[in-house]
Amino acid sequence: MNKSQKEFYRQFSQHGTGDAKVEISASEVTLLLFIAYHDIHGTYPSQEFPTISELAKKGFYKISFTEINKLPEMTTDESFELLERAGATNISDTIYLYLKNLCDLYRRRYKYDKILQNQPFPNADQVAPRSLLEYGKCDDSLLAIWLEWRKWFFDIDNRSGQETGYVFEPILASCLGGVSVSHTNSPVKRINDSGHRTSEGRQVDCYIEEVKEVYELKMRVTIAASGQGRFNEEMSFPHEAEASGLTPILVVFDETGSVLLSKLKRQFEQHGGKCFVGKDAWEMLYKKAGKEMSLFIKKYIHPPVQAMGRFIDSNPQSIQIENQGNEIVISNNQNEYRIIRKK
Repeated sequence: MNKSQKEFYRQFSQHGTGDAKVEISASEVTLLLFIAYHDIHGTYPSQEFPTISELAKKGFYKISFTEINKLPEMTTDESFELLERAGATNISDTIYLYLKNLCDLYRRRYKYDKILQNQPFPNADQVAPRSLLEYGKCDDSLLAIWLEWRKWFFDIDNRSGQETGYVFEPILASCLGGVSVSHTNSPVKRINDSGHRTSEGRQVDCYIEEVKEVYELKMRVTIAASGQGRFNEEMSFPHEAEASGLTPILVVFDETGSVLLSKLKRQFEQHGGKCFVGKDAWEMLYKKAGKEMSLFIKKYIHPPVQAMGRFIDSNPQSIQIENQGNEIVISNNQNEYRIIRKK
């Protein structure tokens, strides 16, 4: 590959820099290409790599990292040649965006797998003072174990939320045909107390320049008091979008009603916007994304959200968590989940 081809290839193989850089192998990129190409065309882009095509048949969420690590090595040149043959180097071809999103999702899952392997348990300096709130309520050794696990869960969940944020909204934005925009490059400008537009922009989940639409993508609208400051920000968004000559669109995936959701919907509608909630939100995404990218949402984004929605009922059942040194085993009466740990 020449310099520009190498730069183009990095869209699929890596993100981040320095210690935060995540890079996947040519074999992994090729495997993801085979999965994406088969989703769209029902066949594989080449018959030359039977091991990769055989593994691709299992499906994205069924393939383990252990299986992936056993794939035969490939060079980046070989992988790039396959990308060219499949049309993935042509940004006008749907396979390009489909594969790019699949690679983005895969790299975040890959990174989080490493986090689970390496996230340390807390030391006494970090959590011992927190025992003041519960000391004396149980045996000291049990309280210490509770503090350790609790802090580890908190750290892991924080990292999970962070990594999900980097991939969930940007992928949906790209499927809609738009982009996520930071406040520095935003087309939506803030309005000051005097009612005048300023030069200060605000972050936008999805901006579709061709149709002048800006989307606010939300999993839910809660009634938590801690979110009041953020809610005021959300209430000002449709007014500022309208003043910037844009149509504000609210998309909320959780259809649970609340007073705040009703207020937010009215605010969007009063400023020329639209609102899609629950099933309507997913249907809007499918329609807007088109045939191939709606397939991507249906295969890789909606199923995990839908599956967890069926089981999470704000009243968790009993599970057992065991630290075996080289593994953390999470289990109930029927199933278990093993997290490999690096010593």
